[in-house]
Amino acid sequence: MANAAHLTLLKQGVQKWNFMRTQKPGTVPDLSGADLSKMNLDGADLTKSNLAQVNLSSASLVKTKMEAVTLSHSTLEGATCRYTDLRGANLSHSNLRQASFEQAILSKADLSHTNLFSSNLSKADLRSANLKNAVLEGANLSGSDPRGADLTGANLKQANLTGANLQKADLRGSDMRQASIEGTNLRGANLSGVPLSQANLARVTADTTDFRGCDLSGVNLSGSDLRQANLSGANLSGADLTGANLDSANLAGANLKGANLLKADLRSANASQVDFTGANVEKVNFSGTNVCGAKLAAAKNLVAEQLVSVKKDETTELPIEFLF
Repeated sequence: MANAAHLTLLKQGVQKWNFMRTQKPGTVPDLSGADLSKMNLDGADLTKSNLAQVNLSSASLVKTKMEAVTLSHSTLEGATCRYTDLRGANLSHSNLRQASFEQAILSKADLSHTNLFSSNLSKADLRSANLKNAVLEGANLSGSDPRGADLTGANLKQANLTGANLQKADLRGSDMRQASIEGTNLRGANLSGVPLSQANLARVTADTTDFRGCDLSGVNLSGSDLRQANLSGANLSGADLTGANLDSANLAGANLKGANLLKADLRSANASQVDFTGANVEKVNFSGTNVCGAKLAAAKNLVAEQLVSVKKDETTELPIEFLF
């Protein structure tokens, strides 16, 4: 229950509110459970305030100071929080549907179990934020910085992550189907087992990234940096890997049926037990590649010269004309 005096003062305007905060810096405002919907709180100093279970739907909070506030189980649906400082804030279990957090500071904020459906988080600072089990379906995270964020179990289906920085982010258990991830930094991120079918990952930086067991069927990975990436057991059927750099990548047991590998670089890669049936391997660099047990018999545009320096054994399936 909100402190009546605190609530009355806030409703008298931001100027009076901020003045009183400077006069009594030790006071922790309690506005819990209050209805602040549609209020203009631009520039208000709400630092460390108790805003649990508050209704801030359609409120304006542009450049509001909300560092370390408690906003758990609150409603900010349709709220405008551009440039707002929410670092270290607790927004867990809150309704943030269609809210705008453009260029907001949310580093180390707790956004676990929040509903951020179709929200705008473009260019937001999400470093080390907790987004575990958050609903981010259709959200705009373009240009955002979620480095080191916990995105385990998050719903990122159809989300826009173009140009985002997901370096070392934990995305295990998330859903990234049909997401736009073009030009994104995924270096060292953990995406093991993540469904990414029909996503756009063109020109991503994903060296050393963990894609073990991922569903990457039909994915656009053209021009991507996948050096030393772990793609073992991944489903890359029908994927576009045109010009991709897979130098020293682990592709053991991957499914590359019907994939387009035109001019891809597989130098020193582990392609053992890989199924290349129907894959376009024209001008692929297989120098030093391990193709033991790989199915290359029905690969398209494969020429003998490509396999001069590969590591193969009697289990490697080659075109019959290569055996004479």
